[in-house]
Amino acid sequence: MTHRPVSVAIVGAGSRGLGVFERLVAHCLARPAPLTVHLIDPQPFGAGFHLPAQPDHLLLNTVCAQLSAFADRHMVDGPVPISGPSLHEWCRRRDLRLADDGYTVRPGAGREIQPNDFLPRRLLSEYLTWAAGEIIDAAPENLTLVRHRTTAVDIHPATPDTETVVLADGTRIDAEAVFVTVGHHSLYRPAAPAPDPRLVTRPYPLPEALDSIGPGERVAVLGMGLTAMDVIATLTLGRGGAHTTGEHGMSYLPSGQEPLIVLTNRSGMPSRSRPRLHPGRMRFVPLALTTERLDEIRTRRADRRIDFAAEVLPLVEAEMELAYYRVLLGREMGDITDAGLEMARRCSQTGHEPLLDELRARFGTGPVPGILSAGLADRQWTEYSAYRDWFTAEVATDLAEAREGLGVSPLKEALEVLRDHRDVLRAVIDPPGVDDASLAAFFGEFASTVNRLVIGPQLDRSAELLSLIDAGIVRLGPGPQPKIVAPAGQGPWRLESTCLAEPLRMEVDHVVQAHVTEPGADRAPGTLLGTLVAAGRVRTLAHRGGTVLGLDVTRQGQGIDRTGTPQPRLFFLGPHTEGSSYYNHYVPSPGAPSRALLDAELALSTALPELMTRKR
Repeated sequence: MTHRPVSVAIVGAGSRGLGVFERLVAHCLARPAPLTVHLIDPQPFGAGFHLPAQPDHLLLNTVCAQLSAFADRHMVDGPVPISGPSLHEWCRRRDLRLADDGYTVRPGAGREIQPNDFLPRRLLSEYLTWAAGEIIDAAPENLTLVRHRTTAVDIHPATPDTETVVLADGTRIDAEAVFVTVGHHSLYRPAAPAPDPRLVTRPYPLPEALDSIGPGERVAVLGMGLTAMDVIATLTLGRGGAHTTGEHGMSYLPSGQEPLIVLTNRSGMPSRSRPRLHPGRMRFVPLALTTERLDEIRTRRADRRIDFAAEVLPLVEAEMELAYYRVLLGREMGDITDAGLEMARRCSQTGHEPLLDELRARFGTGPVPGILSAGLADRQWTEYSAYRDWFTAEVATDLAEAREGLGVSPLKEALEVLRDHRDVLRAVIDPPGVDDASLAAFFGEFASTVNRLVIGPQLDRSAELLSLIDAGIVRLGPGPQPKIVAPAGQGPWRLESTCLAEPLRMEVDHVVQAHVTEPGADRAPGTLLGTLVAAGRVRTLAHRGGTVLGLDVTRQGQGIDRTGTPQPRLFFLGPHTEGSSYYNHYVPSPGAPSRALLDAELALSTALPELMTRKR
């Protein structure tokens, strides 16, 4: 068999670009054909935004056994000729060990790294860079890799069959297909100047972004998610403080270099801790929230677009309740697997509604109903101490659930539905997707609630937060929905309560906006995506009239231009397509279907069907 030479370009060499390249190598090993791959990125191949010089106290939010750069037969449909270790296995092979502080990793010093450990982010940078080298070395002779350590500034049609990628150094590359995998495309660029030098609008890179905050100064940290935890760790552990654990629990030993931190957010609610992952924990197939049920819902509508709140949210809550009761039934039966099989049998006979009614009557009403819509905005607290005591009790209770872990804590098992069945939620958003009102609601309130419930901090971070509050280093802000008042001159910033019956005002010297939000591509002039949107090569979802600003792409990843026409040879994969798909910013996990790699295969098979091996 003879093949004509093919040339493709991958713009962005982070984990998503690495996934596209790995799939190309795998298919070229299975079906040899001449292929030139142009890889365009000034950063090291594989690492992307995972910077290698970060301090060890900045941790990954996924356990090390669930991160891999190598595809296996469970992750993809195509060939898997290249094998390699997960991050956990890679660390063990190098005898990397975890110190008693729970975050410092060094060769040969400390305890062995366990599969459910949260490791420093710098290790993922090293691992991905190493993995990229291994995948390059595995490439066959017929695949030629050309590295371009610069940025792409434009992409435009050259002929009906090719695109031209224009690089910052003046190079022009003609390719039969271009895959744009630039990830967090605007975070490499300098932040716009803040209106006040004491306002930090982008708290990365750390610790440099916070160097202006001096010891003993007061700083408001706006947000309680992962970015806020990074900021707090930087201002405490990064300043020489230490957490110690004794018979009375965890306590914080200050260094004297810390500021006084005021922690607040709009909801007034803490993020829930990531639960302990027990080895062998089983992920059950969904019983209520199924793709078959979604298909049935779509057939009722002429445009096949779903009303998320009315038609899907009840299924999400039902699936969470079923997971909650599965743990309770498993305790009663002595085996959660047997309980899961029994519940699946019952659902197949009568559906999930009668089973839920029976389980509610048998075990009582659980905490799941309403958990996705819980809020504090309408609650009036008598005074600050009442809110503070409620908040710390919530963190402590959730921390106990997290320590019990998945498969043991009924509540954590219920919440984990939002992660376990993320692919079903992706199927809700995948074209034809949801109606316009649902799109805004899904990526607004629902997505942020999911992040607070299951994409929260590591359980050690929650224990550290309580210890910092006890030590007086962290003080909670004045309740939900605080009013932030900027100073007119050189005076302090003010935080004023809006939900306390007894009003409270706090003053701070600095404010850190601890929530990273990237602008839509149409609001990022000077970036590649901004240039493509301005030229009409691809449009954002703003054309639907809502607040979701991700790129409009087909299910195959093809960009849709301003006229509504898919671009046959221009593909976009990754976080900038959020809205056309769901939850795009992650590194693949071994042993389970990987949407990132499956999307790469779908895009490649659309662009280069002659090179792709048939699915197994």
